[in-house]
Amino acid sequence: MMQPMNYRMITGNTQLQALQQSLSQRDVAVIALDIEGEFNLHVYGERLCLIQLYDGEQLTAVDPLEIDRPLLKAFFEDRGVLKIMYDSLSDQSLLFKTLETRIHSIVDLKPAVDLLQYARRDLGSVLNHALGITIEKKSRFQRYNWTTRPLAADAVEYAMSDVAHLFALKDHLLAELSAAGLIDAYLLKNLMLQNKPPDINRRPRLFRSGEFRNLSASARQRFERIYEIRDGYAREADLPPDTLLAKRHLFQIAANRMQAAALEVNPRVPQSIHRKMVADIEALLDE
Repeated sequence: MMQPMNYRMITGNTQLQALQQSLSQRDVAVIALDIEGEFNLHVYGERLCLIQLYDGEQLTAVDPLEIDRPLLKAFFEDRGVLKIMYDSLSDQSLLFKTLETRIHSIVDLKPAVDLLQYARRDLGSVLNHALGITIEKKSRFQRYNWTTRPLAADAVEYAMSDVAHLFALKDHLLAELSAAGLIDAYLLKNLMLQNKPPDINRRPRLFRSGEFRNLSASARQRFERIYEIRDGYAREADLPPDTLLAKRHLFQIAANRMQAAALEVNPRVPQSIHRKMVADIEALLDE
């Protein structure tokens, strides 16, 4: 059974500034870092929801919702502090979309695992394989709503567990890389990863699916316009787009296999929003 973790929670500008001052005064040059975000699962869009860090002595959770953007950007952009992370690409993309910033000075351990050809490469499996550590309750929090306030204590503890072991994992993986003669290859991959621009302009996954490619040219055009209608109303309702119009129904309507009027209303969607969306889709199909 996982023992309760001792961590401090930072919720405001003054506390974050005090943390950075403390790190500087203690000459902390390396921290373990991770973030939790919302990705169109519970509300509309992507949002930075929690920052977790470990400085080798103290675990800290930072609630960014009441912290000014310039302070958050300065924290992530500080080149004087090395950040140990695992698979940082999605975090970099989220921060660029939400704060227009990037994390600097990263030691990303995912390229090390790739070079060492671990069979399973998610962080939980890597911790178990390398250090014999099992992160409990992982499946429970895979779909947790990190926009919820107050955050559940066990959810924060779960989030903190991701950074609590990154120092030890770094040492273990570097030893493995050294033994395999792969240190130089890892250093190069880590630098290349940091130089890679955030992937923020990639078309949504639906447009890259086989189902979309199999639509006729006219159906693809309808699909794109219905997608835009759905996205606009999802933004207005602050709900995930799939809540307003499930992707399977989006494909069916675009292919003329379903009428928009036949859509059932999700209980989370206001009736007025649903009616306006259906009317816009029907107007499009009547053109």
